[in-house]
Amino acid sequence: MRVIEKITNDDLEFAEYRVKNDIKYGREGVLIDSALRQYPQNNDIAIVSMKICLIDLTNGTNLMRNLGKDGGLYDLAEKIIQVDFDKRVSTGDLSLVNEIAKWTKEKFGKNLFSFISKYCLYHNVHCYDKDDYVIYDSVLAENISKYISDEEYKNITGKKLYKNSIKKYKYDYKYEDYKKIIDYVIQKNNITISKPHRKMDWFIWYKNRQSIIENNK
Repeated sequence: MRVIEKITNDDLEFAEYRVKNDIKYGREGVLIDSALRQYPQNNDIAIVSMKICLIDLTNGTNLMRNLGKDGGLYDLAEKIIQVDFDKRVSTGDLSLVNEIAKWTKEKFGKNLFSFISKYCLYHNVHCYDKDDYVIYDSVLAENISKYISDEEYKNITGKKLYKNSIKKYKYDYKYEDYKKIIDYVIQKNNITISKPHRKMDWFIWYKNRQSIIENNK
């Protein structure tokens, strides 16, 4: 039987402290916060394009490779403007992630689910001081199951938990279902601090950073 790990408020707050005081990631966080607070709206294609590039560069998502060389950056910025992004992200409309990610798959042949989750979360947090979104990336998808039992997963989803079950949420465009898993972990561990979704990402990323570094060598 797997040992299910626990998370405390102190764990998340300490992870936040370490990330914000990291010489690289702390400074990049300041850049994102400053840029989005100065330019919160997504109605100018040049501004949106610059914010896309900033979030791509600081998160290492290799977005430009996926967008191709035929105006993909322009197309993505234009799409963000067209979906009434500001109103929807300010109200925590989770369907934004699935909608734009499906479009990127059709447009570029690449599912940019992870990047879109970041773009939504950063605006929700830094422009509206909210915590409605969670980041999807391979680190969270591979490690969040450490905090939930097979039985708990089945009770939530009605399905058996396999090694790649949570990773599949990206390919099936099930962002809401992915967030339910994170919400459950937060609730079962009695997490009461502010912005737990944002801090959960920092906690899991920082805890597994060494394996990430090794895999990227």
